[in-house]
Amino acid sequence: MAWMLHHINLPALNVRETKAFLRDIIGLKEGRWIYPDRPGELHHDDDSIAYFGAGNQGLHVVRSVPSFAHDNGFMHNPTVGGHFAISVPDLGAVKVKLDAADVPYSDAGVYAMAGIHQIYVYDPAFNVIEVNQTVEPLPSAKLDDQDAAAEIHLRHAAIPAPDIETSTAFFRDLIGGDALSFDSDGATFRSGDHALRLTHVTSGYKVGQNADPATREPYFTLAVPDLDAVEARLDQDNIPNSGRVTDLVDGETSLFLHTPSLRLMAVVQA
Repeated sequence: MAWMLHHINLPALNVRETKAFLRDIIGLKEGRWIYPDRPGELHHDDDSIAYFGAGNQGLHVVRSVPSFAHDNGFMHNPTVGGHFAISVPDLGAVKVKLDAADVPYSDAGVYAMAGIHQIYVYDPAFNVIEVNQTVEPLPSAKLDDQDAAAEIHLRHAAIPAPDIETSTAFFRDLIGGDALSFDSDGATFRSGDHALRLTHVTSGYKVGQNADPATREPYFTLAVPDLDAVEARLDQDNIPNSGRVTDLVDGETSLFLHTPSLRLMAVVQA
């Protein structure tokens, strides 16, 4: 089944601080959220969410809301710990697979984004995963109001998987196809320009390497139009970063750094 990375839900202790960091240091431009006619209990305000992207795709910066699952009648709380979302052409088929495997999920319906049917599920490592499908065209008037300059380009989502074989089987059965590559550090699924990376959870660093972020914690990668400018702003503000290193997923030159809420991210040249 074809799939794509729809968005990264990035947890933030201080949404305004993280928003300023992504805008002023990474160089992203804020987008405009498109709500459905009858949204759920989203708790959205300037202190709880910031959005970068267009058409609700991209980067969702959120403050954790402990009551979110209860308020919406969900089993899963997508605001705690963050998550990544993949879009598929047939969400019904995914639900059939989950039901057959007796894997519980929260069926949110169209509740947060116009025209997008969302479900949430735990993977074998208890990462919250969102799977969604566009079931109705986004309102044309609101699409016309979107700023094309706010569009961002996600490349990868990397999540920890203590048992690579079990997690690989789960995602293979969920989205179809086999992982295209295995190595000593994990497994990678690909669809077009997007990749899902499952990484071993280990301690310490590899001998001879100063850093190996892909095996430490979840991270996401986005492409920026001017990597030199991002690096210059990081250096100017004395923000710790990896310097230019080779990303394990594509072998591209990347900068790894942490957001103000200490969530790891990587940027590459578009």
